[in-house]
Amino acid sequence: TETFIYRDLMKFIELGHEVRLYHVAAWRHSQTLHGFAEPLRERVRSIPLLGLESLVACASGVARRPLAMAAIVWRILTAYAPLPRIAAKSLALVPKALAIAADAKEWGAEHVHAEFAGHPATAAWIGRRMGGLPYSVSCRAHDIFRTQRLLDAKLSEAGGIRTVSEFGAAFLHRTVPAIAERSIQVIHSSVDTARIDPVEAVPSTDPFRILYVGALEPKKGVEYLLDALSTVGERLGNWQLDLIGSGPSADALKAKAASLGDRVNFRGMQPFEVVAESYRTASVCVAPSVIGPSGRQEGIPNVMIEALAYQRPAITTAISGIPELIRDGETGLLVPQRDSAALGQALLRIFTDPA
Repeated sequence: TETFIYRDLMKFIELGHEVRLYHVAAWRHSQTLHGFAEPLRERVRSIPLLGLESLVACASGVARRPLAMAAIVWRILTAYAPLPRIAAKSLALVPKALAIAADAKEWGAEHVHAEFAGHPATAAWIGRRMGGLPYSVSCRAHDIFRTQRLLDAKLSEAGGIRTVSEFGAAFLHRTVPAIAERSIQVIHSSVDTARIDPVEAVPSTDPFRILYVGALEPKKGVEYLLDALSTVGERLGNWQLDLIGSGPSADALKAKAASLGDRVNFRGMQPFEVVAESYRTASVCVAPSVIGPSGRQEGIPNVMIEALAYQRPAITTAISGIPELIRDGETGLLVPQRDSAALGQALLRIFTDPA
């Protein structure tokens, strides 16, 4: 579902690089949601987390460089001591990281790029520590905002660091002393304009189609959108809310939306073609993002980039790097996070003046 990673991969390929793709997390039943990503499947090398290949690589690592292995384990344990769940996942990743490093070298890779500074960067760091390939890291959102533990090692040893916002770069310089003086490349996320057909017409207000695309989880703030509609919905005419995505908050949000009746449609995960048509027919696109538990927050929501590419009105919140994309009153509307009243007023503004 993370199409921004697909675009990065395709850019590497367009520039003439050979690319092999490794999944740190389990690949969901070998499924590809978006048809256009299907050709990348032949570039995927799947290595089970604790399969024979991983265990053999781990045993080989212990035999070849026992002190380096011990240092890796100790660093993970001490860094994540207050976060036992992340510590356990990171330790479980060690065998697979070594298998990935060995396979990449055998394949002929010269460099590893980790998308996300969390477990993908941990895998790249482990491989490098054990004599593997140099690596770089793309830092986006939850991977740096949730916890900064072990980032000092993973980022200081990386050959290159990229963030998707100036806010993210400043955050890392402020919170990770080991890279306070390091250069961080800010490359904002993009969209594949060749796949997007912008809508020139003024958005419809009858029906008034409100579109949310994204995960259903606390940091997305969808409950504040529902609260706003409960307050101003009767002033929005024939409105309809489509929510595309899934996540751990789905059941709670469905219960909350029950009072709004059949105007709210939970559509689950959808392929690119369906999402594209939803953008094209939307009256307004909303990303009511908040700073969630453990500091979880957006970098810059890719759905807002897509909304602007389709030339649809956009409403979102003034947190994190979002104001780098949405300039209030110019490229969209910004409201304070967790402010359903302000969000409702923004919806009314678009409804009364869609142009």
